[in-house]
Amino acid sequence: MNPSLYYFQYKQVSGHEGIVGRLSEAEIVNLLPRVIELATPEIYPPGTIVWHEGELSPEEIERCRWLTFLTQIETFMWEDRAANQDQRTAGLLRQDYDTFCEFIESGARQSILTLNKNWVATIAPQAFDYQSPARQSPYLIRAMLNLSYNGAPIDCVLDPMGGYGQTLFECVLRGVDGATLEISPTASKRSAENLRKLLQRLGNHFEESHDGTSHFFLTHGPSQNRYQIINGDTREAHRYLPNQQFDSLITDFPYGVRAGSRNEKLTPIPLDGLLDAALPSWKRLLKPNGTVVVAYNVNTLRRETVLDLIRKHGFRQRFADADLRERISGKIHRDIIAFEKA
Repeated sequence: MNPSLYYFQYKQVSGHEGIVGRLSEAEIVNLLPRVIELATPEIYPPGTIVWHEGELSPEEIERCRWLTFLTQIETFMWEDRAANQDQRTAGLLRQDYDTFCEFIESGARQSILTLNKNWVATIAPQAFDYQSPARQSPYLIRAMLNLSYNGAPIDCVLDPMGGYGQTLFECVLRGVDGATLEISPTASKRSAENLRKLLQRLGNHFEESHDGTSHFFLTHGPSQNRYQIINGDTREAHRYLPNQQFDSLITDFPYGVRAGSRNEKLTPIPLDGLLDAALPSWKRLLKPNGTVVVAYNVNTLRRETVLDLIRKHGFRQRFADADLRERISGKIHRDIIAFEKA
């Protein structure tokens, strides 16, 4: 049988070379542990190229749908190619992109997965009446959820500082249960309105209830999914979600930069103190081997502080060698850290 190689193609997104170049490959390693990076040339349009030799299982192909920037996967076969040529070929392709392109064209290709990127338009912040001036990027939310994957299926996700509910939009599109906790009553209310609009736009049948501090949505269809929006303090998250545990906790931590006017009088909390106080509660809400992924601004919360706190509270860092930092603006230099329940 002739050897085959898979070609993972990515789409460049808004000049975010940092995310495309680093985060995508970290996601591949996380979602597809068997992937062998035989040849990864420098980032040329249309994006990152990663090779895998062998057969991808149906489960692995399905995981590829979670990759943030993936547009397609193709498989290649060559009649006059021996398996022991792989490493030598990889060395050539890393050095010469023209050789890489010629190599691609010499194989018989077959597309095995092409993704429809309509999810971006579906959950674009502009589609909603209520949005935060510092709204979360749908690409960031999807990438953080991918990075939280730890081998077992992700069935329920919590964003313990949920803002206007962008994490719930991704949960809806993936068909998994989701919950958010948000200290601002106004943001919690608007998050519920945004989620309601999304479910209506998608044509999902659902029931909705509200008990004063929490909004509940239950969808009906091939599978039932439950979504909760809770107005409360993340430092006491486990008290609002009794007897519940989650596969993943992901959150875009407050950047500490004034992005717009605020009508509510919320007492400012030092970010290191907030994380220190919240981590024990978050840990109680995680399933065994559950994962937390936090995005934050290194200008207002030092990376060393975050690492010290996760070790203090009994978490273990993941992707320690991956550089997931990205400069967003002069005031915001975002970093992402993933850690798991040790």
